[in-house]
Amino acid sequence: MKKQGWAALLIAGLLPLSVHASSIEGTLEGEAYEWFVLNGGQDSSAAYVETGNQLDITITGFMDPDSRDAREALSMHLSVEDGELVDAQVVQLIGSAATPPFYTSEGGSVAVSISHFEQQGRLLHVAGRIKGSMALQNSVEAAQGPDEEIAIDVHFDVEAYRAEF
Repeated sequence: MKKQGWAALLIAGLLPLSVHASSIEGTLEGEAYEWFVLNGGQDSSAAYVETGNQLDITITGFMDPDSRDAREALSMHLSVEDGELVDAQVVQLIGSAATPPFYTSEGGSVAVSISHFEQQGRLLHVAGRIKGSMALQNSVEAAQGPDEEIAIDVHFDVEAYRAEF
């Protein structure tokens, strides 16, 4: 996914919320973090769309269980085809906007794995792990800085809603 695509993914997660649900837990640079997936049916911060045999899943976890403040949010985009992960990108925001600077799996060495994947009607249950190092992206035009990386080790267990347009 191109860098500009992240803005659209993250803005979709910044809509009004009603209730929170599951969390995403792990460490950044060895420090413990917990991110909250905010659910409100169609306004969930975990959603997916179906394109043929492929599911594109976007999950944004927020630091505050009652707010969609993007500061330090963790966002991931997973593409799954026939139950297998075929692509993944991860972004950890530094500021309160979906623009650089942020840490990204592009230019880093991040492994994303899925340990559970089950679709039932409009709901998709997906669990897995993100582990490795993410590179700092200072601007849209600049390349990621491999000497400015942050270690990530995160487990996620999320229920995503099918996005309907």
